[in-house]
Amino acid sequence: MMKCVQCRNVFRVIGDALNLKLQVPIMLEMAAEAIVDQFAVKAVHFRLLSRDQRSLDHIASFGLSPSFLEKGPVDAERSIAEALEGRVVAVADCATDPRVQYPRQCVEEGLRGILTVPLETRGQVIGVMRLFTAEPREFGGDEIEFFKVVAAFCTSAIVDCMFHTILRHVTESVRSTLELPAVLDAIARVVSDDLRAKGCTIHLVDEKTGALEARAASGLGEAFVARLVEAFSREVSERVIAGETVALHDARRDGWVTAPEMMAAEGVSSILIVPLVSRQRVSGVLSLFTHKPYLFSDEEKQLMAAIAEQCALAIDNAKMFAALKKRYESLVDEFQLWFEHSQTYPQRNPA
Repeated sequence: MMKCVQCRNVFRVIGDALNLKLQVPIMLEMAAEAIVDQFAVKAVHFRLLSRDQRSLDHIASFGLSPSFLEKGPVDAERSIAEALEGRVVAVADCATDPRVQYPRQCVEEGLRGILTVPLETRGQVIGVMRLFTAEPREFGGDEIEFFKVVAAFCTSAIVDCMFHTILRHVTESVRSTLELPAVLDAIARVVSDDLRAKGCTIHLVDEKTGALEARAASGLGEAFVARLVEAFSREVSERVIAGETVALHDARRDGWVTAPEMMAAEGVSSILIVPLVSRQRVSGVLSLFTHKPYLFSDEEKQLMAAIAEQCALAIDNAKMFAALKKRYESLVDEFQLWFEHSQTYPQRNPA
């Protein structure tokens, strides 16, 4: 039976780590150590889904040896398929359960029982928290419910840390160069990587034609990006150009999408389209794509709006830099012409 003081101690550690704005691995390592210290478990391991959703990446652990952590890739579809569907998976003895991918390595590590709890946010599983015991063990209902709450708390902390990390990385990208293509490519890559999303695109409005043109993309095929603008209904385009953020929950079935088969072929589900507003005018759009249907929260929409604001600022800075560079080059050319002319026709001093 768990004691309230144990639960309180675990939540205090996680809360302290969250308040300190620590990086995700450090925060989760502190949470893992607190769980091992307070409860009868041998080790705790946190894994997050990879960008392609096919495997689980190590992110933090406590109580596991380096050799065990390096035993090989974890196939998400094989070892914890049930957990990735949002269900808690209890393995009483990993030495005999066929769902365990590395039973021999678990026994050698001194691990027998495993409880796998999904890390879930708004209907989408982003990873798992795995608890290991030294002896075969059946987890009680109260224990499972408690660890589900711990997992939910850790998930919120992970998302919060991701928000701070992506804003910092976007700011660094904007400050790294004044060359517009490089800035836009960096922002698209940072958004995809830090949010572990399917992909990201940035389109800018052509000043002559008024059409949206793809200028940067990450995680998506070239053919898909080339056809993306025409894949949305006129209503979506009009709302975005008017400065409204548009969230599409399921692009494969949503009536706002005119080419759902294209979305399905690319593996895209939810889409968040955020306008880039510069000087009270929409200069482009930033779009975020997910692997599975996802309900974007108000906080996530605000985050993407902040990123879009940084992107719009980078565009303005890059344009000013390009104009100054062009003017500078023009002045250099004019000076060169004057210098060559002065050398060819030197002025004579009056007698």
